[in-house]
Amino acid sequence: MKRLYEFTLDKKEKVTKKVQDTNKDGEEIMVEKTVEENVPHKYFIRRPSRTMLDDAELYYGVQLAESIRAGMITRPLLHKRYTNDGGIMNDLQQKAFDEITKELREIYAEQEVINQIDEKKRTNAQKKKHKDLEDKAKPYLETMRRYNMAEESIFEDTAESRARNKAILWWVLFMSYNDDETPFFNKGELEDRIEKYDEIDEGQDSFLTSVVAELTYNISLWYFARPNSAEQFEELKKGVDDLDEEEEEEKEK
Repeated sequence: MKRLYEFTLDKKEKVTKKVQDTNKDGEEIMVEKTVEENVPHKYFIRRPSRTMLDDAELYYGVQLAESIRAGMITRPLLHKRYTNDGGIMNDLQQKAFDEITKELREIYAEQEVINQIDEKKRTNAQKKKHKDLEDKAKPYLETMRRYNMAEESIFEDTAESRARNKAILWWVLFMSYNDDETPFFNKGELEDRIEKYDEIDEGQDSFLTSVVAELTYNISLWYFARPNSAEQFEELKKGVDDLDEEEEEEKEK
């Protein structure tokens, strides 16, 4: 099974360890003691297979159809209503957005060429180029994020939005694995995994809840940006974190 991205979370656990002590005769001996310490637990997101991609696309389509039958408005219909009123963006804004999208694609394409080279074998020029591309992408990512947030707030109650959220949950349930390659949400069909998800969500284990939150965050990033390697994943997360920090600093000013 190919791994797309791995991460580790520490959990406080009681463990038995051999420690040095002194007996009543003053002799140094090794004794077993139970202590509490952080124990690392590893998890990973699997690289989806072609079958998984097909199944997820079908699941999205089913959820979309159900939402429409339930009476939810579709994104194109809502967009048409906005267009009749002048649109979400004017022509100048749309042109700028298209240019940003094009720039980001070109940046990622250049980064991917460098990513194919082992980091230890890269020349100083290649390392500098990679860093320059990363810096160049930041303002574009910020603009894209602000646009997506504004757009999603408008289209949040559409049939497509509901189907998308359902699809993300599907990916979380099927891409999440423990380090020993056992599914985090147990083996079985979708309903079996949803049952495990709900069990954790409704339970009192804060550590498992934090694992689910980390898995959901990472898989949501993958769903929207589709990074193809662990390195691209790290770059994407770093970019998002940097933008969050900059936004917080702006709020504090």
